[in-house]
Amino acid sequence: MNPQDLANDAAGQAGGAGKKIAGKMARKAAGKALKFLKKIAKEFIKKLILVVGKSLLAILGPWVLGALAVVLVVAIILSAIPFADWFLGGNSRSESQKKADIQYEEKFKKAADKTVAEINNIEANAAWKANLMNTLKPSWGIPAALVRYHIVVKDKKVKLSDYDPDDLIQLFKPTFSYSTITDDMETIKTVTYCTTTDEEGNTHTTGPTTNITSTARPAHKVLSAATFNYGNMNIKPLKRYYPGGTETKTDQWDETGTSSSGDCTTTSYRQYEHTTVDDRFQPVLNIDGPKFQSVLIGQGIKQEDMKLVYEFIKTADPTWNPYLYGGNGSGNGLGGYAGQAKVSEAVMRWEPLVRKYAIIYGIEDQVNLILAVIQQESGGNHLDVMQSSESANLPPNTIIDPEVSIMYGVKHFASVFRSAGGDIKITLQAYNFGGGFIDYAQKRGGYSKEVAIEFSEMMAARYGWARYGDVNYVEHVLRYYTDWSNLTVGSDGQIFDVQEALNIMSKYMGLPYVWGGRTPSSGGFDCSGLLEFAFNKLGINLYGTAAIQYNKTVPVSESEAQPGDLVFWVTRGDFPSHVGMYLGNDSFINANNSKGVSISSVSNWNKLYPFLGYRRIVK
Repeated sequence: MNPQDLANDAAGQAGGAGKKIAGKMARKAAGKALKFLKKIAKEFIKKLILVVGKSLLAILGPWVLGALAVVLVVAIILSAIPFADWFLGGNSRSESQKKADIQYEEKFKKAADKTVAEINNIEANAAWKANLMNTLKPSWGIPAALVRYHIVVKDKKVKLSDYDPDDLIQLFKPTFSYSTITDDMETIKTVTYCTTTDEEGNTHTTGPTTNITSTARPAHKVLSAATFNYGNMNIKPLKRYYPGGTETKTDQWDETGTSSSGDCTTTSYRQYEHTTVDDRFQPVLNIDGPKFQSVLIGQGIKQEDMKLVYEFIKTADPTWNPYLYGGNGSGNGLGGYAGQAKVSEAVMRWEPLVRKYAIIYGIEDQVNLILAVIQQESGGNHLDVMQSSESANLPPNTIIDPEVSIMYGVKHFASVFRSAGGDIKITLQAYNFGGGFIDYAQKRGGYSKEVAIEFSEMMAARYGWARYGDVNYVEHVLRYYTDWSNLTVGSDGQIFDVQEALNIMSKYMGLPYVWGGRTPSSGGFDCSGLLEFAFNKLGINLYGTAAIQYNKTVPVSESEAQPGDLVFWVTRGDFPSHVGMYLGNDSFINANNSKGVSISSVSNWNKLYPFLGYRRIVK
């Protein structure tokens, strides 16, 4: 990466590259002065140490002086280790202290589990109950984030045990409400046949005589809501009809027995209604973000640091959804998630730090593009991960702290990204050439390879260099990045505009998976919720779970499959439980647990789960 705009005093149109000359001259002069000062300082320190050493040796003796020296060295080493080191995985945390941290985490998680334990007692599908408990219980990330915040940001010496789990959980635990069901009915039908024999031995049968009576079943309670100080979840009831457990009343009856009295035989039948929670759908958790944040503020968090704290929570608890709690995390809105990085594990290990500083500088939606930049700059294998030394007006590879490199690199990326108006190609080329390229390109109608070559040749001629920057930088970075914003599909054989459906869903690329999410305001989507939301915009009713959407569509063969068809898998149970929209070329758009709203491979999913085939929406 060439010298950049972070040191603006010598850049001008030349951007970062022009600063090499000024920087080199300044460093040369500064180097000479520094050498002279070092020489004087060394002589002074030598003389001072000799004088002090001789005096102490005469007063204390050699053994005492040696012991003091050891104590001093140990003190210096200990003071150099930040208190935060234990939290970030360093070795300054003793084994007993590490054990205490693990015990605290276990204690907190047990206390959190207790806050939702009563859900186990309700009548519902086991998987539905497990998801509900995971959604509602207090996140372990909260105490972890509080400690990390006070250590890293406020420079305080705090530890996990400073927060009593039971006291802290009181601020975040749900309260459950139940509705009393009094309108479930039970219906008994009796069918009676009577058989008599006359004096002549003839048999006569009368009947059937049918009698139907209905009575109210005993009242019972059904979970109806979970409430927090900062939000709520409403849980709908569902009346089922038995026998069969159907959602609509049928003419089925359970035979309960037969009795005889005199010449008559009576057979009894039973139907009944039973109301439980509606476990066909995942209820939506509604969080008032400002109210949730006010709880954190009460724990000493500053409002301006909220994005960073959300990142700390997410780091400790990857299942926690910041969007659900009012954390957009993006300076450009939720619609800015434009693509996916295709990078090595060596690069992906830096993702948490990239996201941390992307949040700080308001460009979290560009994390994947920045990861692609790292893949190009260093492959993730150098200490100066983003080749940021020259951004800080230092010689190449001077920075040997990866976090410092990422901080400077993301800060610079954010600067050129905003100056370029969010234009990805201008941003990338300016990251390499320097900020001067932005105005140059905009005055010539935007980025093109030709414009990049012209700028490079102009700057190389100006400074007498053989070349200036990498004119292929945009191509080099984008080979590690899939830009979803450019996807196009046809609509052959469909009753709707497939491109329009894709455009609607693409606005939310990268938005997390949220169990029960049906709209963006839910903080994200689940698989059926994404399709329901998009097709509702097109005037098509796809309300319901993946299983219901499966039944609303008709099968088509793989050879006949077209973009816009739906694809289904069995991921749990024995029914359709995952759905996406097919885009052609083995790809489909969906909301899934691992990547949220994203593009996935049909063949890869087929390796993991039973595939139920392609199905089409019809009138």
